[in-house]
Amino acid sequence: MINLQDELQKDPDLIACLKRHGVRTVIVGGCDTHGVMRGKRMPTGQLSRMLEHGMPLCDVFWVMHVDESGLVAKPQGLNGYFPTERLGYPDIFAKVDPATLRLVPWHEDTALLLADWHLPHDGGHVPISPRSVLRRVVERTRSMGFEPMSALELEFYLLKEKVGTKHLKRADELVPLQEAPSTYGVVLGSHQETIGAIIRQRMLEYGLPIEACNPETGPGQFEITLQYDQSLKSADDAFLFKSAVKEVAAQHDLLATFMAKPNGAWAGNSCHIHVSLRDKEDGGAFFAPDQPHQISATMRHFAGGVLSTMAEFTALMAPTPNSYRRYVPYSWAGTTATWGIDNRSAGVRAICEGENGTRLEHRQPGADANPYIATAALLAGGLHGVHNKLEPPGLTSIDIYAQPAEQVPLLPTSLGEALDLLDASAVAREWLGEDFIDHFLAMKRAELKAQSIAVTDWEVARYLEAL
Repeated sequence: MINLQDELQKDPDLIACLKRHGVRTVIVGGCDTHGVMRGKRMPTGQLSRMLEHGMPLCDVFWVMHVDESGLVAKPQGLNGYFPTERLGYPDIFAKVDPATLRLVPWHEDTALLLADWHLPHDGGHVPISPRSVLRRVVERTRSMGFEPMSALELEFYLLKEKVGTKHLKRADELVPLQEAPSTYGVVLGSHQETIGAIIRQRMLEYGLPIEACNPETGPGQFEITLQYDQSLKSADDAFLFKSAVKEVAAQHDLLATFMAKPNGAWAGNSCHIHVSLRDKEDGGAFFAPDQPHQISATMRHFAGGVLSTMAEFTALMAPTPNSYRRYVPYSWAGTTATWGIDNRSAGVRAICEGENGTRLEHRQPGADANPYIATAALLAGGLHGVHNKLEPPGLTSIDIYAQPAEQVPLLPTSLGEALDLLDASAVAREWLGEDFIDHFLAMKRAELKAQSIAVTDWEVARYLEAL
């Protein structure tokens, strides 16, 4: 595997590095609110001009529906940043992060650079940009004396469906890679290994830190875990991974989906996030050998903050109406603001494995979550708890799913409920920014409106003849 970062450390001339490797095309891309990569391809010869001035893109992509079926209008009374036709959808500028440079092994003579979105006339970062929101949270975390570390576990389905077409099938008509599920199955999982091995190898060649891969509970469902790293880097890895898996799958006539619940009878796609903090001496800030379970006060307060904000941050972890189809008993999705040691029925799982392995696993996010937004929300909630020394409820060792609803702190079960809680969240606005929260709310309420006027297959089957 060619590591261009090692070369850039020795010689920071990016253009010369690309020319040495025969790169003719450079993809410059960044993340939108939905988690979709937006950008352009350019000849390597044009890159030097772009590095000086930034790459212009029309800012309309910030207000496109996820399926690009229309544009979201600026809500009345919203005073923050929000692209609109009244302003003519002007350009914003992509400014690349050289630390993200990598060869794209499934395209010929091609490299990729991730970019941050900037306003024109040196106006600074676009305030609603997910990567910039996470960067601000990371910088604030560092100002508190900590380095945030995280890793994302992503699940997805491979389907025998044609990419780039209108998908008009009912959910139960979708054809998975194989019909029989085999959770952790080595023998049955070997039938998926032809494409599984290709995906793993391509990701490694792409510079992504693949840790492990296994069949999951659904038919044709995979889980691939990415190694721990600094939180901005780990979110970059997850963002790149999702786009890359889709591209590689498409080259083999398969559709990869990170949709939370593509079929009601199948297991949902999760994105569990592991998180910890390192202190100024690079020690594990969550570890205290003389405390019960070796959980430090910092970890306890971090958990207190996560749990106290879990309901109001739900929309950031579950951003579509479909996200909430995952939240059923024994789905192994976090449905309550609870925590327990190695307890997968709790919303937050505490893992106590010594100084370098003690961490929290947030089990609420679905694979449809934007990695930057979900990571920023997790850190914001936790650091809010550390700053205010919030104590969490007691650790639980029982089966949370089996408890009566009135005895556990349930999380929102619909996007509408979650958005109302986010709207009222002072913590979200303080840590993630007013502009970002207002824009996110407008985009997701538009998604709810689109859903509300759609006639579903369920409605036709239930009412067409009966009424």
